[in-house]
Amino acid sequence: MITVPYKPVSPQEVVTTSFMYPASSLKAKQTIVEIGPGRGDFLFHLAEQNKDAVVIGIEIKRKRVDKLIKRVEKRELKNVVTIQDDARRSLKNFLQPASIDAIYINFPDPWPKKRHTKNRLISASFIKLCCNVLKNQAKLYFTTDFEKYALSVAETFKEFKEFNSFYPEIIRTSSDDAFPTFFAQKWISAGRTIYYQKYIKI
Repeated sequence: MITVPYKPVSPQEVVTTSFMYPASSLKAKQTIVEIGPGRGDFLFHLAEQNKDAVVIGIEIKRKRVDKLIKRVEKRELKNVVTIQDDARRSLKNFLQPASIDAIYINFPDPWPKKRHTKNRLISASFIKLCCNVLKNQAKLYFTTDFEKYALSVAETFKEFKEFNSFYPEIIRTSSDDAFPTFFAQKWISAGRTIYYQKYIKI
């Protein structure tokens, strides 16, 4: 059995089924995190494409977690762990330093009104938490349909010498490794532009 990259926490913070906690004992080559998996489309894609990895989904909303569990059971995915928690708290208290190979953040709430921007997930303090849990050469992916959020995140990452942008232009409107999530398809169908960013911890 390997040493898992996460610490034990209370049952209120970790939602498990018989399919989920076998993931703790996998001889995982990688540990991948998706923050805010929502319906789970991308989380399941990650799990199915990376069968030798533990894939952790951190979702704050209980109803979504309950639905995720049912979908995990239906697919019999044995390498998924689902945490019901605020991602910032999980990054700080649950995941071990330098234990994560990739973090994916797809379409977080952009909080478009100026007075609400302080509620956005990605901030300098959040990036510090990500930096702590990511391994060297690990990747952080961020996708949004809100241009001002994309620009704000790009500017914030410039403050961190620990990260390099994978893309020379920092923000792209297309991505070779993009997966057609529910929201991606929804916004593309509505004519919105999708903004992709990818960073490597150095």
